[in-house]
Amino acid sequence: MKEFAEYISDGIVQCKIVRKDSGKIDIVAIYANKQSEAITGRPVEEILNKGMTEVYPVIVDSIFNWPQILSEAAMTSDHKIIEQYVTGIEKYVRFSIFGFKDDTFYLAMQDLTEQKQAKKLQLEKNREIKFLENELKSRANVDPLTKLYNFQFINECIKSSVTNYKEEGINFCLITIDIDDFKKINLLFGMQKADIMLQDVAKILSSNARKIDVVGRYGNDKFTIILNNVDLDIAKIMMERIKMEIENYSLNYESKLSICCSIVEYEGETIEQFIERSESLLKKAQSIGKGIILS
Repeated sequence: MKEFAEYISDGIVQCKIVRKDSGKIDIVAIYANKQSEAITGRPVEEILNKGMTEVYPVIVDSIFNWPQILSEAAMTSDHKIIEQYVTGIEKYVRFSIFGFKDDTFYLAMQDLTEQKQAKKLQLEKNREIKFLENELKSRANVDPLTKLYNFQFINECIKSSVTNYKEEGINFCLITIDIDDFKKINLLFGMQKADIMLQDVAKILSSNARKIDVVGRYGNDKFTIILNNVDLDIAKIMMERIKMEIENYSLNYESKLSICCSIVEYEGETIEQFIERSESLLKKAQSIGKGIILS
């Protein structure tokens, strides 16, 4: 083995098992090739004929009893591979243990530290990419101010509800809500307070929606709710409750906050016709006055 050891890239050390009077085992290097220096961190002459615990006293207090581990592996197996981070060497090493005879055996050592670090870095990058993908997906579906679903996602949900209606006969209603005098609110209180008001309205809508419903921001001061598996009468009751809660919301100015809204039940028309029916009914409600619900 020794005649070939200088021609291979692995660090090769021939070890002798030494049993101390205390009963503990140590291993002494009786041969080491030049390549072993890069892994052991010591010149060959500094490790020859010395016990492992003498060269690396830090391993005495390590949770890994390396002289014991390596010796038992040599004595109980023709060829054993152990991969582990080794304190003292401060490297992640692959030990190939073989050739046990007369209390001596060979260690072939490979430094896997960079390889393990590269895997860790790749894992970190993969997790970062996954996080960014999830973040982008979230931003693609959610309005950043109100945290409600955005216009694009609402349209996809309407399509899904239409499919459920056609395939399973599941009714659904679309509520479109517009805040009365929102431009005036912006002028009187400024954009920052107006944004807070939009966020509060969004919370009211979300708190009144069921898990199967979809709540979204449909425009600047316009919101929408898709009420799944309900008919028009139930939708009216739910909307009246929401309207009362919004009207009781305190904006700290002279008049109460009010909304106009339309409620339409899907009747099998095209999606474009359905949305247009909702928009037209909302405009009619606004033309009548403040706080009007039409269905």
